[in-house]
Amino acid sequence: MIAKAAIVGATGATGVALAAELAAAGVGVRVVARRPDALARLFPSAAIEKVSVDARDAAALARAVAGCDLVVDCIGLPAVAMHEHAIAARNIVAAAKGARVLQVSSFWAYLPLRRLPLDETHPREGGNAYVAARRAAEDIFEAAGAAVVHLPDFFGPHVAASALQQPLADAARGRAMNWIGPRDLAREHIFVPDAMRLVAALARRPEAYGQRWIFPGAGPLTGAAAAAIAARHLGRAVKLRTAGPGLMRIVSLFNRAARDFLPMVPHYVQPIRYDAAKLARLLGPLQTTPYDTAIPATLDWLKARAV
Repeated sequence: MIAKAAIVGATGATGVALAAELAAAGVGVRVVARRPDALARLFPSAAIEKVSVDARDAAALARAVAGCDLVVDCIGLPAVAMHEHAIAARNIVAAAKGARVLQVSSFWAYLPLRRLPLDETHPREGGNAYVAARRAAEDIFEAAGAAVVHLPDFFGPHVAASALQQPLADAARGRAMNWIGPRDLAREHIFVPDAMRLVAALARRPEAYGQRWIFPGAGPLTGAAAAAIAARHLGRAVKLRTAGPGLMRIVSLFNRAARDFLPMVPHYVQPIRYDAAKLARLLGPLQTTPYDTAIPATLDWLKARAV
């Protein structure tokens, strides 16, 4: 049983969704992040403890998670700070002091892809500095007996940016959807509420710890299909504008976010599928929200946020 859980990096989309899942299950929740204003805004319930701490401060972090049965790393860092994931990992492992630890990570540590579908047996070697930074943090957690969760690219409420979230934000604003790669490129994505429902279930299983877990996407999705779903929900035509590595290099000359993401573009113009059979053997059948439902829900959230 988990009586109290600390979520470090709680103000991102995964932290917000996970806090809701755990609280609904009767788990005491303590959310930990740097900005007290964001904590107050995102977690207005007095039942959720709020602690403002920088995870790079080891002593303060240890105080922040004291007394918790579970410590979850939901930290998401910008590209320029990717190397700090390992710093946070070491501090979280040291701070946990006997509590269970779970890291919410991405699929990047498995890049470059050598075969599909991606499962836990895929090699974790090679890749650029971003990939190496993710891998280094995961290795620290796994060596300490933590559960490491590998999420597909995710989308949904509170997601700041992702390969699917940004095109949906374009559509919600009445613009053309900017899509990385060809319009018929099929990649899998996961709706954030689905991902954190599965994380909450995994966290309750003692046998989950000390292992890595590939999470499922909701099936292959092309840019053309995403635009069609958006158009049906918005009741208007939605244009799709595609960008390959060449165009992204040009855009990066004028856009900092594109420039930071440029090293990852070659991986995002390739298809990806996930094999979550290992997770299904532990948790049973894995339910994910169809894109026909999840994309409209995301568009509604984005539109409400823009008002």
